[in-house]
Amino acid sequence: MKIAYVTMQFPVASETFAAVEIRALRKLGAKVSVLAFRRAPARAQTMLAERGLVDLPIDQGGAGATLRGLLLLFLRPGDSLPLLIAILSHCWRQPEHLAKALALLPRSLDLLQRVEAERPDVVHIFWGHYPSLLGLLVKRRLPQVAVTQFLGAYDLEKGFPLSRLLAGQADRLLTHARANLPALAARGVDPARVEVSYRGIEIPAAVPAPRKTAGLMVVAERLVPQKRTAEALRLFAAVAAELPEAQLRVLGAGPEAERLRSLAVELGLENRIAFCGHVPHGEVFGHLAEAEVALTLSQSPSERLPNALKEAMLHRCLCLAAPSPGIDELIADGKTGLLAAPDDLAGAARRLAVLLRDPAAAGEMRDKAQAYILENFDVERTMSARLRLWSHLVAQRRQGAAA
Repeated sequence: MKIAYVTMQFPVASETFAAVEIRALRKLGAKVSVLAFRRAPARAQTMLAERGLVDLPIDQGGAGATLRGLLLLFLRPGDSLPLLIAILSHCWRQPEHLAKALALLPRSLDLLQRVEAERPDVVHIFWGHYPSLLGLLVKRRLPQVAVTQFLGAYDLEKGFPLSRLLAGQADRLLTHARANLPALAARGVDPARVEVSYRGIEIPAAVPAPRKTAGLMVVAERLVPQKRTAEALRLFAAVAAELPEAQLRVLGAGPEAERLRSLAVELGLENRIAFCGHVPHGEVFGHLAEAEVALTLSQSPSERLPNALKEAMLHRCLCLAAPSPGIDELIADGKTGLLAAPDDLAGAARRLAVLLRDPAAAGEMRDKAQAYILENFDVERTMSARLRLWSHLVAQRRQGAAA
């Protein structure tokens, strides 16, 4: 099966979901390519090497692609005019969406030409907002190609009007948490057309036995305000006051780094908090295998079952998270992890300290967390199910096109 993943940019430093899915699909025998609206980011080749995707076919945006698209505006009015009318009629009240959609119209036409040349079986709109422009073109021009659209938290927050238009035409909609279903229904999407498809993580053939260091905790995330890493440091300070052996490693980089270093000094914990900077994805697993605890206190509506938590649970970390939409689909409080009330970090710290002093209870929670991940978030299982769905949709498309 040939599958084209459509994104705004690929690869992206802060987002590994697409790479994980693509690796699994290729392992299962699918041929995958990526169609990106924007130019390749800095360090693209390094990131692709880190993610084992140096040979992945990627059509990147750029000045040349835009020029080709501008030419196609005039050469293919049968494609450009209907999409232009859709943009104007749906976005005229939202200037930002209108401007971005018009700017991306040429690239959409350029990518349509690439789809026509490659003839994939499936075009998967992995980022369900502005890439919906290409989905609409494919639906109109290539009826034998199955089009699926992913609508996640960020796509729903964006509220791009043509996302909703494509949602009514796509062969199937995908989302990564049951918590998204009410928001989709509120936007007029029939829940019966939505497949809840959890984003899986890669499970080693033999999950290595962890080598835990007593009292070691990790935070693995981008250091940006919405992640609330400062609150994680304050929670750690409360635990450290009760557990002299407690240490914290902060894995990640970002604009908050210096402020967080200053906070560590202010808390008197500069010798117990290590800032490791950017850590390649594969190396994060070594830290998780060694850590007893993983902390994440982000409450951003765009979180939705973060992979960092899944990976920590797989490596038998005790996970403490703040409530965020859908988090109960991942952590059952007191069973597979701990949920911290955002206004009671001291209470969360006490619960964590008590658990760390009870090896039997901590071990039971780790076992349940790991088992839950193995059962529900193995990316090869989730992508095998996705391939079965796509095969069904492709068969339907071909039958319809033949008729």
